[in-house]
Amino acid sequence: MGECFIGRYLNTIVFFDGQNLYRSAKDAWGADYTRRLKPTDENYKYTFPSYDVEKLATILTSKTFGRILSQIRFYTGVPRVDQNSFWHNFWKGKFEYLEAQGVEVYKGKINEHQQEKGVDVKLAVDLIRLTYEQKYEVAIIVSQDRDFEPAIQLAKAIARDQHRQLVFESHFPLGPGSQSDRGIPRTVWEPIDKATYDACLDPRDYRMPTTP
Repeated sequence: MGECFIGRYLNTIVFFDGQNLYRSAKDAWGADYTRRLKPTDENYKYTFPSYDVEKLATILTSKTFGRILSQIRFYTGVPRVDQNSFWHNFWKGKFEYLEAQGVEVYKGKINEHQQEKGVDVKLAVDLIRLTYEQKYEVAIIVSQDRDFEPAIQLAKAIARDQHRQLVFESHFPLGPGSQSDRGIPRTVWEPIDKATYDACLDPRDYRMPTTP
């Protein structure tokens, strides 16, 4: 789908599926599942959500001339402190930084089976709501989750009724270990290469120190 504009920029919203991005990056670039990696190992940076959300959103938006980043929205499940204090504290620290940057954050739940609850639904609902409100011309979804296809389909129908032509893209890490090279159906697929991901690493360590 082509993009055209006269005398204005295309408002772009980047939606991050936080856990999907983390798992895709871990698969893509050879994080070793057979042993526990140390911080000094080359692939250690792919074993946790080490990406800088703002940097990555800025780069993905700027890949196409004429787009302006109007919103960044981040969605992920977070365990309660009694479920997993390590990851609870990690996300607490990272969210404080994201919110200070003006990122819209949604904190879903993790059930007893370590599955996210409500995260995909919230992202899909926000995508549709923001379509109704005409808040964007370009939606970048950083995920490979095919469950977003119905939301994309509905958003396109809404846009047609509004006499608007929107662009929907799914961006995702792609490398030798990737489980799939496919993005979200009904979107333009845009792989994220290793160099791009590595340029957007977050040097901050959000993990709380443990008590000896």
